[in-house]
Amino acid sequence: MLQPNYEPYSSVSFQAKQRTSPYPTDSTTSSNPYPLLKSYDLGHHPSSLGFLPWRRKRHLLSKRSIFLLALAVLFLLIIFRHWVALYWAFFRIKLDNKLFDDGWIPCGTIRKEPMLYVHDTQHVQVVWEMNCDMKDMTISWQPSTSTATSWHVKQVEPMNLDERHALYKTVIGPLDSLDTIHYRYRIETKRKRRIRQYTFAWGQHSTSPPTTTAGTTTNNNRDARIRIAAMADNQFGLRTFLRILGQVHKHQPDYLLHAGDAVQNYPSLQQWQTDFVGPLTYFGLGQHHPMIYAHGNHDHDPTYEYHYTRTSTTRDPWHAFSLAGGAIRFIILDSNLDWYQQDEWLQKELASEQTRQAAFRIVVVHVPPFLEYWDPEAWFQQHQNEWGAFVRDRFVPLFEAHGVDWVISGHQHNYELGQRNNIHYAIIGGAGGDVDFDRVHDWGMYESHLLNFHFVIMDLEPVKDILNGDERENWKLIWNTYDQTGERIDHYELIKPRHPPSLSSDNDDDDKDIVGNDRGAVDGDIIQDITLMDMDDQQQ
Repeated sequence: MLQPNYEPYSSVSFQAKQRTSPYPTDSTTSSNPYPLLKSYDLGHHPSSLGFLPWRRKRHLLSKRSIFLLALAVLFLLIIFRHWVALYWAFFRIKLDNKLFDDGWIPCGTIRKEPMLYVHDTQHVQVVWEMNCDMKDMTISWQPSTSTATSWHVKQVEPMNLDERHALYKTVIGPLDSLDTIHYRYRIETKRKRRIRQYTFAWGQHSTSPPTTTAGTTTNNNRDARIRIAAMADNQFGLRTFLRILGQVHKHQPDYLLHAGDAVQNYPSLQQWQTDFVGPLTYFGLGQHHPMIYAHGNHDHDPTYEYHYTRTSTTRDPWHAFSLAGGAIRFIILDSNLDWYQQDEWLQKELASEQTRQAAFRIVVVHVPPFLEYWDPEAWFQQHQNEWGAFVRDRFVPLFEAHGVDWVISGHQHNYELGQRNNIHYAIIGGAGGDVDFDRVHDWGMYESHLLNFHFVIMDLEPVKDILNGDERENWKLIWNTYDQTGERIDHYELIKPRHPPSLSSDNDDDDKDIVGNDRGAVDGDIIQDITLMDMDDQQQ
């Protein structure tokens, strides 16, 4: 179990009113109704000297000034409403964590709202956290369109990280992956007290895709589209991450994709609260949109517990799953592990029937095979150019041999998109970490560049071509990149047939040479020491 690593987130005194009138009063016609007030004079009462009207006039001016000031403040709030909302979210997230840490929140309160992670083609992993040990809790789920009153129920035991962090984690399913199904799930205590209830979409497949005639497509079917919001490397960039998530929320994605480095220091419970779960919860994204997650070097867990991200029963970080009835195949790799077991698994996965029959084969791996921007001193002096080299040396030949379409990575804190040997490589590491401006290598393959913060909206949708009387089903990948203000800065489209021609097996013998210690893979008990990239990170 990981040990928590908290981080330090000129006046004048009034004596008596002096007479100001030069005229004496008539003592015979006036008397002091207040004998104890020696300075009282009826003839010189402030109201007789015009003081009261003057005070009323000043009071009216004061109201007018307040009204004008309120208008000015309201105008400024309207003009700077986005910044106000941003800093309010920042303040709320930090304050909530502080109140939980200091014990101000009563026991039995949910501390981290449930987060959804894609586990495989028919299962979702749910992770949430209470601020104290609630013993066993239950999670229930059913299709939201179901008229039945029965729920699938599962008990979940806590993992107590400390007295204020009780983690609950389980897998729900099987879920229907052949059609667009919305599921509802709810979390309850052992005494049936409901803690939370949310819904999420799953499957995302239409049996009636839009028709394309002579190159013209008409698509008004929302259910035919799978929308994925992709990002990476938000570490220690909370304000930027909040801005990006605010824009992502407007696009209404079905799934989220994170290519690693959600936090700077994996054991820090505070960072998982304030830098990742808190922002995703503020916009309601983590609870309604299952996340496709690839671990980076900063969120690699040497114990393989992976408390706040996806965990498998085999404890292997790599995995694969399908969407849209098998039309889309995602392959998630771990660039922290230079293990021959991962090479062997990848080769079998790429050669499997599920992958070969998919219209799109999409790989997600944190360290990009072809990196161009980094800190020059670290790259050349500290030999950080060797990190993840096996991804390029051993994985890329497998990608090319088995027709991978798209490779998505982070690690490099900016945006690039290009092609190499018919494979599209995208680097999307701009969700909050300091932007990389220094170029350390030129691969001559990237056509799009953005040295700024950004996110990606990837749409996958079926289309049918009718040309010369022949009908065929294709799938289209639409790639749109946006900066943190929501302005689109890059666009790309790719169309592939639903059942591509079978890839040649002539390279099978060559594939076998790619796997094994003779190509540089290390033994499974040894992990590349990539997580210690900065010793200072452990102190933050």
